[in-house]
Amino acid sequence: MGKFLKVIVITLFVSLVVFAAIAERPIPVKLMAGLNLALYLRLVVLMGLVIAVFLSWGYKRKIEASQKYVRAQEIVDQAGEKAERAKRENERMEEKLKAEYDQKKLNLDEQLLQMRHEYEERIRGLKEQNIELKESVGKLMHLVKKNKVS
Repeated sequence: MGKFLKVIVITLFVSLVVFAAIAERPIPVKLMAGLNLALYLRLVVLMGLVIAVFLSWGYKRKIEASQKYVRAQEIVDQAGEKAERAKRENERMEEKLKAEYDQKKLNLDEQLLQMRHEYEERIRGLKEQNIELKESVGKLMHLVKKNKVS
């Protein structure tokens, strides 16, 4: 469609130039006795202007579309950069949280091990006291039996 319009526009402008060149000559006026050449030229000029308006309007729409495309591309690029920054920030936070988790886990493991040793020592101490108490009870029972028998 664009090529067709270009051919029409070129033809109109060529015809405008030709008619403008022969409009002033007396011979064409005599040949076209019934046709007013000035009216004909005005119609051709008006038609050319209408076509020029439509072509300029189409060119304007093309420019607007191009500008919209450029702006949309800028927005997409900005969104991509923002997403990339957010992704890097998330990765950094994930690494930080993993490091904190590992450190806290290590600290808790150490505390748990220390508490386990403390409770094992207390249990050993309680077992020793239990054994001493059993021995004391055994001696007391032995004394009680001995005192009962005598």
